Amino acid sequence: MGKKKSNAVTAARQLESKVSPILEINYSDPLFAIAAHPTRPIIAQGLATGYVFCSQYNDEKLEEIQQARREEIMDELNTNFKKGKISQVVKSVSQSKKKWWDIIDDHAEFENANISTLWKTKRHKGSCRSILFDPLENYLGENLYTAGTDHIIKKANTETGKVTSKGNVSGHFPGKNEAITKICHSATHPFLLAGTENGHILVYDSSNLGKNELKFKVSNAHDDAINHIMAMPAVSAYQYLTLGSTTLSHIDIRKGIITQSDDQEDELLSMCYATDHVNDNKNDTVLVAQGEGVVTIWKDSKNKLMDQLTRVKVNKGVSIDTIIPTMNNETEEMTNSVWCGDSEGLLHRINYKIGKIVETRVHSVSKGKYGAVDEVGNLDIDYNYRLISAGMDSLKIWSEQTQEDVIESEDDSEEDSADESSDEEDLPGFSSDSEGNEGSEEEDGEESEVEGEGSEIEDEENDNGGEEGQEGGESEDSEDSEDSEDSDSESNEDTKPSIIRKKRIITGTSKPKRKLIDLNSTSQETPIEPQEKKKPKSKQLTNKQLRNMQQHEHGIRKFEGL
Repeated sequence: MGKKKSNAVTAARQLESKVSPILEINYSDPLFAIAAHPTRPIIAQGLATGYVFCSQYNDEKLEEIQQARREEIMDELNTNFKKGKISQVVKSVSQSKKKWWDIIDDHAEFENANISTLWKTKRHKGSCRSILFDPLENYLGENLYTAGTDHIIKKANTETGKVTSKGNVSGHFPGKNEAITKICHSATHPFLLAGTENGHILVYDSSNLGKNELKFKVSNAHDDAINHIMAMPAVSAYQYLTLGSTTLSHIDIRKGIITQSDDQEDELLSMCYATDHVNDNKNDTVLVAQGEGVVTIWKDSKNKLMDQLTRVKVNKGVSIDTIIPTMNNETEEMTNSVWCGDSEGLLHRINYKIGKIVETRVHSVSKGKYGAVDEVGNLDIDYNYRLISAGMDSLKIWSEQTQEDVIESEDDSEEDSADESSDEEDLPGFSSDSEGNEGSEEEDGEESEVEGEGSEIEDEENDNGGEEGQEGGESEDSEDSEDSEDSDSESNEDTKPSIIRKKRIITGTSKPKRKLIDLNSTSQETPIEPQEKKKPKSKQLTNKQLRNMQQHEHGIRKFEGL
């Protein structure tokens, strides 16, 4: 018996954003890590098998194809709706039977002119745990760092995939049962930080990983695995924030822990700065994604990050596994927003200043390999501020269009459809019943393999590391939603087709005469045929009802334990 969907999932899908993906890639092997290039349409993917793919996509062409196909499908649905072939037009991105974006069914076989593989290689013996592009200003995006469960950190050229240096960190582990969980790079200095399963931070010189020398070390930054590491460039190149278990630590890699937060009694999984702080080079406001479905807001200037100040309820009882700033400051709304992904396959855009969810997208609709939801474990932003979401089964690159852009485009399309309909009525020979016709205007390997223009890469030759065999990957454990009334009203408009009825015109002023029945008449009366019962129309949920669904404010919930 499958897991029952929560009310938050049901409500989220009714309030779903109209923005759709431009590209979807499905994976036959579990996807563990992703990274988007900071200046080009390139995405790196690390798998549980140890393979690393570097792919380039034609974002402009994918946007054009997605918009053209969407208009074509919606026109077809509108036509079928007018002919009575379908009962309603489904505009939902996740519920639509026809997909209008490019879909790659298997990551290993790219047969698409709009995405190509620059290179792919068996980079690690075990799984690839973490991956990132070089953030240094002079080398921005030129290098790619990967870390695996084989205790190896590798630095490779982004264009060719050739390994330029590598280091084995196992000799610096305090214990035997240890592995890297997360890596982070300073934005200003050649400091590469590696977090371990036992809560330690190891720091290496990224300009010379081959020396395999430990530059700094912070022992026991947390009692459990390091979930996230984030630099503090506005404060110091030596200071960082780390998450592990139920605490947040502020560390100096030269000295150790500066402060450690109170026990939050909930696992802290991911964190980010607000978009306005990133753009203004500030490190004061930190947003933390937690295991019980909330995002908490912390401020260094208020209490030295010792405790959370406020919280935003996102999806009750569901882990918020990843969070990232929009990086888009074109509007105040986007500047004040961050994206987060949860274990029910939902994406939420949160305006942290008003403390509300302002947009929801559906990454997964119970479509995993085993019938399970593809949990959102990774998020990133591409060079043009597009959202990239990934679980272990699939990756989606979302359109750069906003919710308002899509709504405006649909309104223009509906106006054009209305104009065409009125033109048809004016044509000679077009008959129209003025007594009440109704018109409707709404619409539905151990050696590397190279594809495309890449060159062959052999890790054994480039690394001199002798990587043979491959180990199975380890998967990492990675409802209350408060949506704005604007989203509610948009959802209601989507689910009910607007029917324009022509006004019924009655000539003359006299009322129609009623037929009189003679009760004394002995003639056989005409039997009155019983009227067919009309099916009750399903009522559209109100905004209040949707919010109640998200907050579980109904009587049945009270007797759940009986």
